[in-house]
Amino acid sequence: MEIPISIAAKIAEYTVEPVGQWLCYSFHFSTNIENMKNRVMELKAARDRVQRRVIEATKNAEEIEDDVNMWLTKVDDILVKAEEVLDDEEKPKTSSSKMACPNLKLRHKHSKKAKKIVQEIDELKNCRFDTVSYRSTSKGSVTTTNMDYITFESRRSTVEELMEALVDADINMIGVWGMPGVGKSTLIREVAMKVKEKMLFDEVAIATVTHQPEPSRIQGEIADKLDLKLDKETLSGKADLLRERLTKDTNKKILVILDDIWEKLDLNEIGIPYDGCKIVVTSRNRDILSSEMGAQKDFGLGVLPKEEAWCLFEKLSGDSLKESNLRSKAMEVCIACAGLPLALITVAKALKNKRFFEWEDALRQLRRPSPRNQKRMQEVIYSAIKLSYSYLESEELQLFFLFCAQNQVFSVISYQDLLKKCFGLRLFQGISTLEEARNRTYTLVRSLMDAGLLLDALDSSRCFRMHDLTRDVALLISYETQNVLTMRDEGLVEWPDEDDMKMCTSISVFNRDIHELPDRLECPELRLLHVYAKDREDSFKISSTFFEGMRKLKGLDLTYMRISSLPSSLKLLTNLRTLCLDQCVLGDMAMIGEMKNLEILSLICSEFEQLPREIGLLTHLRMLDLSNCKKLQVIPANVLSCLILLEELYVGNSFTQWDVEGLNNERASLAELKHLSRLSTLEVHIPDANMMPKDLLFKKLKRYKIFIGDVWDWSVKHENSRVLKLKLNTCNQLERGIEMLFNGIEDLCLDELNGVKSIVYELDMKGFQQLKHLHVQNNAEIKYIIHSRGLVIDDVVFPALKIFSLKNMINLEGICDAQLPLTSLRHIRLMKVEHCEKLKFVFSSSIAKGLSQLQELEIKECNIMRAIVVKEDGELEDRDVILFPQLRHLKLQCLPKLMSFLGAQNSIITHVGEIIHEGELDFQEIPHTGMQPLFNEEVAFPNLEALIISHMPNLKIIWHDKFAPGSFTKLRSMKVQFCENLTQTFRVNMLSRFQSLESLVVDDCDLLEEIFEIRGQEVMETRAITITQLKKLFMRRLPKLKRVWNKDPQGTFSFQNLQQIEVGWCESLQSLFPTSVARCLKQLEDLRIVECGIEEIIEQEEGAKEDARFVFPKLTNLMLRNLSKLKWFYRGVHTSEWPLLKTLEVSGSNEIQIFASKNYRIQEQDEQIQLETSIQQPLFLVEEVAFPSLETLTIMHMENLKIIWHDQLAEDSFFKLQILFVKHCENLVNIFESNMLTRFQSLERLEVTYCGSLQEVFELQRHDVRESHSVIAIPLKRLILRCLPKMKQVWNKDPQGIFSFQNLQEISVWECESLQSLFPASVARCLMQLEDLRIADCGVEEIVAREDVAEATARHLFPKVTILYLHKLPKLKWFCRGVHTSEWPLLKDLEVGGCDQIEIFTSKILNFQETIEQSQLETSIQQPLFLVEEGTLFPNLEVLRWGENYKMKEIQCELFEECLYKLKVLRMFNHVAISDWITFLKRLHNLEKLFVKSSSWEEIFPYKELFDMENHATILARLRELELFELPMLTHLWKEDTEPSPMFHNLENLKVSICDKLKILVPSSVSFQNLTILEICKCHGLINLVTSSTAKSLVQLKKMSVSECERITEVVTGERGEASEVITFTQLTYLKLDYLPNLSSFCSISYSFEFPSLEEVIVRQCPEMKTFSHGALGTPKLERVQATQEDEWHWKANLNTTIHWLWESKYNTTTQ
Repeated sequence: MEIPISIAAKIAEYTVEPVGQWLCYSFHFSTNIENMKNRVMELKAARDRVQRRVIEATKNAEEIEDDVNMWLTKVDDILVKAEEVLDDEEKPKTSSSKMACPNLKLRHKHSKKAKKIVQEIDELKNCRFDTVSYRSTSKGSVTTTNMDYITFESRRSTVEELMEALVDADINMIGVWGMPGVGKSTLIREVAMKVKEKMLFDEVAIATVTHQPEPSRIQGEIADKLDLKLDKETLSGKADLLRERLTKDTNKKILVILDDIWEKLDLNEIGIPYDGCKIVVTSRNRDILSSEMGAQKDFGLGVLPKEEAWCLFEKLSGDSLKESNLRSKAMEVCIACAGLPLALITVAKALKNKRFFEWEDALRQLRRPSPRNQKRMQEVIYSAIKLSYSYLESEELQLFFLFCAQNQVFSVISYQDLLKKCFGLRLFQGISTLEEARNRTYTLVRSLMDAGLLLDALDSSRCFRMHDLTRDVALLISYETQNVLTMRDEGLVEWPDEDDMKMCTSISVFNRDIHELPDRLECPELRLLHVYAKDREDSFKISSTFFEGMRKLKGLDLTYMRISSLPSSLKLLTNLRTLCLDQCVLGDMAMIGEMKNLEILSLICSEFEQLPREIGLLTHLRMLDLSNCKKLQVIPANVLSCLILLEELYVGNSFTQWDVEGLNNERASLAELKHLSRLSTLEVHIPDANMMPKDLLFKKLKRYKIFIGDVWDWSVKHENSRVLKLKLNTCNQLERGIEMLFNGIEDLCLDELNGVKSIVYELDMKGFQQLKHLHVQNNAEIKYIIHSRGLVIDDVVFPALKIFSLKNMINLEGICDAQLPLTSLRHIRLMKVEHCEKLKFVFSSSIAKGLSQLQELEIKECNIMRAIVVKEDGELEDRDVILFPQLRHLKLQCLPKLMSFLGAQNSIITHVGEIIHEGELDFQEIPHTGMQPLFNEEVAFPNLEALIISHMPNLKIIWHDKFAPGSFTKLRSMKVQFCENLTQTFRVNMLSRFQSLESLVVDDCDLLEEIFEIRGQEVMETRAITITQLKKLFMRRLPKLKRVWNKDPQGTFSFQNLQQIEVGWCESLQSLFPTSVARCLKQLEDLRIVECGIEEIIEQEEGAKEDARFVFPKLTNLMLRNLSKLKWFYRGVHTSEWPLLKTLEVSGSNEIQIFASKNYRIQEQDEQIQLETSIQQPLFLVEEVAFPSLETLTIMHMENLKIIWHDQLAEDSFFKLQILFVKHCENLVNIFESNMLTRFQSLERLEVTYCGSLQEVFELQRHDVRESHSVIAIPLKRLILRCLPKMKQVWNKDPQGIFSFQNLQEISVWECESLQSLFPASVARCLMQLEDLRIADCGVEEIVAREDVAEATARHLFPKVTILYLHKLPKLKWFCRGVHTSEWPLLKDLEVGGCDQIEIFTSKILNFQETIEQSQLETSIQQPLFLVEEGTLFPNLEVLRWGENYKMKEIQCELFEECLYKLKVLRMFNHVAISDWITFLKRLHNLEKLFVKSSSWEEIFPYKELFDMENHATILARLRELELFELPMLTHLWKEDTEPSPMFHNLENLKVSICDKLKILVPSSVSFQNLTILEICKCHGLINLVTSSTAKSLVQLKKMSVSECERITEVVTGERGEASEVITFTQLTYLKLDYLPNLSSFCSISYSFEFPSLEEVIVRQCPEMKTFSHGALGTPKLERVQATQEDEWHWKANLNTTIHWLWESKYNTTTQ
């Protein structure tokens, strides 16, 4: 019974309960529907409330929360469902009984839906939203505000270092500073974007502070970026909110940038904590960042270099610069902006799409800004700079800033120059000494640099500079506020009107075209006058009354002038304190003594020989600057000692002839310095230590530059203020005064110093505490620089030393013989050791560990050095590493026994057969190799950038296979040279370490077989490829180099950054690139392979089946020179692409064809052959357009080359080719076929030389005459043909109607003996652009070939030809075969020589008279070369050369004279009839140069025929140069007892050679008053050169040379005059007397000779010359005489003594 009951219960459960639920929905239908309606109304109200909040938030640019959007979407969905239920329920109901059941169903369905909707609405109503939106993080904070931003290479390192500082946990505040407009804001916004992109910071907030900071605005800007609402009213309340926001979440990284700070900003007041976020501040003033704001690190921004400035300017100017003339003007405008980004951007945008004259006007405004007329463009730039000026901290600083601008000469401002003027003008208050003024000057300059208004000079610490635009603003302010007048740069000087001049306080004239000053300037307020002239060739004129109207003048600077005497009105300037006469050529300076109140006198770089004695009257003088007055010979005695107030004396590179104390002195002695008790600065060069007085003390010297000895070069720059250079034979010459200078010295150089065995402590017991530079050379006794004498060294030695160099220290054994305190030598940055023969190592390990600042190390020529660093016993553990943290440059050169950088002291080893005893060096060997590496893991170079290893014959391996951590990772440049036993450069496991290496040069390593060892490389599972940074790879003279890569590095290393590769003289090299390397050379720009054994450029990869394709997208230069074994570019089937190749050279590769298309190859080869890998393809097999960018092509030494190109190449191939050189191709038949010529639409220059089989250049046999019959203009401009022995024609037929060569400008044809004619007639007719035509050594019979149908009289016009050479054309018979005329309207230079078959000139009139009509029509009639017609032949001829034997029939003289009336230069060769010569000369009224060679004339200028006539004064009146050569019959230049011709008066150059019968050069009546050069050679008839009368006229002579004249006994011969006569050669600087076997003296009479300018005398092979001259002799500048060709110069007291000494030493056998 239990089972049936349970079954019945289950039946009831599954039937009765569902039925009840179904009936329940039906019974509660009305209730459920009503509940739903109510809930829907409530939901709509809730939705509307939320919707209104959403709309309000959207209006406020806020983002809607995601859950709010989701809730609204769900609400909309439910309301749609409810509407559907209600719509169905409201439909009309039917009364039909049969619908009762369906209605019941529908009620049940709607009731159920309604109840479910109510439940869903209740769930949605339970959602409560405190906020519906949020403020999004501002995108503006992480994007650049300037869309013109460009990443500049010059700023890349700054950005990288700034990024590093941002992630440095120890740095909280960073500063960026720079002058106005330099781009600080732009750069810092770019950095903000980068850190956001790289997720270095979660949030970035930027606020601009400005010069008027508003704390509440700054708070608001930061809060907006951080989505923070500052709902407090007070400033402090907002600060609390902001502070809390910045520090609340410690896991959040926040960067706050405060841009454009002008003064200290209280970060606490703003609410920015120093801890809790990173802060970056920018300012124009560096001092505000470091001192006021406390920035831990700051970065300065400078202006852009020229290339980057142009890049920015060009980008902003857009397409408006396409015109070439506008582009060049834009470059000038860009330069005027001087790299300032603000100026570049402003100007470029202002001038965009402007016209040329607007660009020119803008350039003028930038160069010479007008104070009264500034444009908007200038205002934008200038206002930024003016604002900085306004905010300078004091009026003194403002005035000083303006004064700096007034004193910027060219590009820099000299501290010293500024000091002189500031002191003289009393610019500083409360200053009484120059030392105080100098300190104030340096302080103010530093303040202005910190303010961004001054900049450091690029190459000197003695100068600084001001940006050009900053200077312009300062000068405008000076003009407006102080009446300062400045005139600079080009143009004449225009002085203002009188009223303006009266108000001027300062006038500066720089580099203007000024040669004189006005008679008087009325400037009663003028304090400073500075005039810098443009040249000093002519005397500068200063009126004696000029200074009368400027009585308040305190400073006067006249620079770069030639001043013969100072004007008398100078003595009226009683207020003058500073006088600068720098770089002047000075005459009488005695007037300076009248200026009794003068305090500063500067004569830097001026030329004068004696300091006026009147200088001693200037008892108020504080500074005397005679620097670089190289011609100063005399400072009178007792002048310096009178200058008792002198504080600074500069005599460096100037006066050196100090007299020794105690003698009867004519010149100053150094003892006079004892009287200068206030002397604080001294610069002096003392050639001999014996000139030093014994008790001269330098107690008060604060700055000095004292050189003692003759080995020092004053021109070497010295950045230190206390410099002492000593060359002393013994230490006994070290006077006490000099020893006193060792205390506090900064720069010390020592030479010899015998007797000194160590520097410390013999010279300074205190260890040179301030010394920054130490150089010691040429000492044979010093063993240790620091000698302990067996004692422990407790004192710190050389703590400030930065530069340390040792040279030629032949007994030096070490720097120190004991351990030094750790802080010794710690600041050394540069260390050089050269030629120290006994030095075995440079540093001990204890010293090396302290070299934390060492940046450059150079060790050279130390023959027994075995290590750079030696490990001391117990100093280093096995795993200790010696770190050189800052070393950037390392050079090891000529160290034959160096085995390792680091060595040990405690073992016995054998080295190159030499027993090395215990205590000497030991080296760690590489296991299994027995070889010692140069570098191992015990020495670290984390920042090394450049490494040079040179002349190391025993070096086999450079690196150990293990490195110290971080070592060599920054190495960028490496050079290995002359390491004969080196076997490896980079082993396989090393390449990944050298990730920064950009340049590798390997030269002259005889055993090196490979550069990169890839053998045994284990490919990682990740298969990550290491990308090297190598850009430059040079390998030269490596005779055993077989491969660069020993195997293909595919899958392991990529060399995709290579840009430049050069391989040369590697005869064992078989291929250059593995395939994978060649495929990735996308950056390669320059590839050169020279004289190598290469068979293929790219090595074929294993298993290659398909055609290979190689693309070199950036290669612009390819050189394949003298590769005699080259057979393939790539051994397999391939194509190559060279889209940017501009220059290509292929030479010496006889095994290969150069060009072909892929189609051509396919036609030539069947498919089976194509698949063979050994098939020889052409060098360049191209698929489509070949070399679309090629501009220059050179083909040389291709002996088997017959055809250069095939017509299968694409139409556009070579269409940019401009220059083609073809040389030494013996089997080449032609250069161009007609069907190829059309491709070369850019060809401008063609040179074909030394091609033995070439028959023609342009082969026009198979031309394709097109239907259009349009003539194709070939752009060729230069055609050079040389040494083509089989070339019969340049064009094998006349190209008329097909091609035109109308653009030819230069044609040169040499040594083409088979050439019969040069031009086809149609080519000759169109040479309207031809300028230069030269034909020499050819078999040409006619210049222009005969036409098939000739005109009756042909006319050839060459309207632009200026040069015509026809030389050695023995077969030339016609210019053109047939009756013709030619015109040469612009011909200036004509040479005709060796044309024996043709007359040169005749007139058309004579031609017609001599020739009958019938013969004129014959084409074979021979006409002269040039047919003169009505004087029109050569209207502009200036240079004429006639040579060899030529024919010249009688011509009409009038016509000929008209043709040659402009002739200036005439060169005559070989024999010419004297009658023709006379006819010629009479008509050459403008001749300036005459050269005559190989004539049989007895006289050049026949007096009767030429000058015994009325117009003789005009004949050769303009002759300036006369040269006579090989005239064997010539007896004289001018006859005795005839009136001298004016031609000799104007002659400047006279050269006479190989005229054996010439006995007298000219008679005594001839005067050479303008002669500057006189050269006589091999005239064996001459007994003397000139008479004393003629010699006196040689006042302009600068060079005289007499050589190889066997009979000459004297140069000047006496006349019947007084022996006491003085003959002065005023300008003569050079005199040569060479191989004159009978010359006894310059003159045998006792005349007095003065040579005031003579500097160089050569007397060679004159065995009879015992003395120069017998009278008085003056040669003040002469200091040397040369006696043999290779001989050194000699000097013994004076010229006569020197000549006699030379004679005795060479020819006087009795003294030998």
